[in-house]
Amino acid sequence: MGKQINFSSRQNFEFEFKTFRTIHYLGSKLRILDFIKEVVDELSSTEVGICDLFAGSGSVSQHFSSERKVVAVDIQKYSNTICSALLKPSQDDFIDSFVERVKASGDIERNLTIFEELVRFEDKLINGKVSSDLELICNFLEFSSLYSALISVPSEASMPLKKALISAIKGVNLGVENKFLAATYFGGVYFSYKQALIIDAILIHINKADSKYKDLLLAALLSTASDVVNTVGKQFAQPLRPRDKNGNPKSGIANQLKKDRNLDVLEIYQSWLGKYSKRSGVLNKHKVLNMDYREALDSLDGDIGLIYADPPYTRDHYSRFYHGLETLCLMDYPEVSSSKGGGKIQLSRGLYRSDRHQSDFCIKSKAPRAFKDLFEKSAKTNRTLLLSYSPYDKEKGAHPRVVELDFLISLAKEYFGYVDVKSPGNFSHSKLNRADLHLQSEKVSELLLVCRN
Repeated sequence: MGKQINFSSRQNFEFEFKTFRTIHYLGSKLRILDFIKEVVDELSSTEVGICDLFAGSGSVSQHFSSERKVVAVDIQKYSNTICSALLKPSQDDFIDSFVERVKASGDIERNLTIFEELVRFEDKLINGKVSSDLELICNFLEFSSLYSALISVPSEASMPLKKALISAIKGVNLGVENKFLAATYFGGVYFSYKQALIIDAILIHINKADSKYKDLLLAALLSTASDVVNTVGKQFAQPLRPRDKNGNPKSGIANQLKKDRNLDVLEIYQSWLGKYSKRSGVLNKHKVLNMDYREALDSLDGDIGLIYADPPYTRDHYSRFYHGLETLCLMDYPEVSSSKGGGKIQLSRGLYRSDRHQSDFCIKSKAPRAFKDLFEKSAKTNRTLLLSYSPYDKEKGAHPRVVELDFLISLAKEYFGYVDVKSPGNFSHSKLNRADLHLQSEKVSELLLVCRN
């Protein structure tokens, strides 16, 4: 193995970053950004631009944005929106007063009035007299989806929930300007209905805003949604499971609801607007591309000499964890995926988009070709490729990688004359533990394959 870069003399990975977390993101590179930057700076001067090929939450793009040209690439629209806000920030009175205009418009109150019965019933479950009725809470979490109710009001729903859903359906059918995107797809399931209706009111005003503001306004809303969502790990992989394996209500379910579903959307959104709009020192020559990595590699500008690639390595498609952000971003009212079970069609429990992106890197039969294309297209334009890789501990039952490190090194050597492996040493790396569905820290060593000719 190649060089190990040791930061222990000046940091212990428990410090505040100038680069901020935009969303709760699996495999986030926030903790090793200085390591990545040191490797990049060893390889080239700041005159050489860098392509962040699988930009995700934008942390790498953000970190380099004050020193070198960045091209941020991702096939997912939510990533494109976040990176646009990070790399092309704007600040003026319109941004500063945006939340006050949303409040003054009356849209929030109108939304809450239309959904009054459902909002009031959920609030009683979370904060009111029936908050100790765990069976009623479980029933709500299991059957409160408005998207599902618009197809057929669930017979298993409690009587007050059925009544509230029917009232909400009438309100949705009367909606003209507001199609209630967040409330329809995520209300009761991922957010409280009150939170979802406030998100819908914000979306109305984002749609009315000048195009030069939209990415920043929407990125701040995506960050807000990531903070507010009521799931373990703060992703959209699946809603809370309110019952244990024996079908009994979990004792902590009521507290979980109170913790997240009472969060103030407008207050958090205002804070995120400030974070995005007050970014300073960002160069004005960055690009953001919403496309497949192969297409991006074929269209990079000549002054981009470095490619940082952090593709997924497990069979878990990232689109499953962030489909909620993608839908809020696209605002396209997608069809939800379904499967046939028990003789009837059942919606996916997580209400996933039926068209969610499936990455070749996550499919064992396709991953070798995907990496071959990555190496080949990077090498033929004589660019340096930095490929991020997270090893795993087989003995601890860690989630296996679709391809092994030895395979990647061997394949890289077919296209590059120089292949080295660099490591910052151990650090805490966020992952979603599939055994108990809790976001935990695991001591792993993140590696960088440096490939150049």
